[in-house]
Amino acid sequence: MKSKSERLRLAMEHVSRGDAEGFADVLLAENVVWHWPGRSSVSGDYHGHDEVIGLVRGFHELTGNTLRIEPLDVLEGRDYLMSFTRATGQRDGRDLDVVMADAMRFGADGRVEEFWTLSNDQEAVDSFIG
Repeated sequence: MKSKSERLRLAMEHVSRGDAEGFADVLLAENVVWHWPGRSSVSGDYHGHDEVIGLVRGFHELTGNTLRIEPLDVLEGRDYLMSFTRATGQRDGRDLDVVMADAMRFGADGRVEEFWTLSNDQEAVDSFIG
């Protein structure tokens, strides 16, 4: 079984290639709950693979496939993983460049069952997404 950190690294590679299905297959439990913060059009909770895949696909459509996720630091525990990632993308002549703090709770099968994220500049993320 891959470590949580290895799964996350592979999943980020999938996201940066625009492969939302590969991201979900590598990292997420079927019953995952994903909490997206802020006050944008996508803020809220997403339940299961299909909803999360739709969210990730939407980010790629929004950015014209310029979304890139780069791991910075990862803190791994028994049931949880905390990662800090740099997220960049372009939209309508605007750039997004933020650091995301992501907390993940893993199940016994080594996949994420619950995911929380927060940006170092949530207002910029909300404005960028709309």
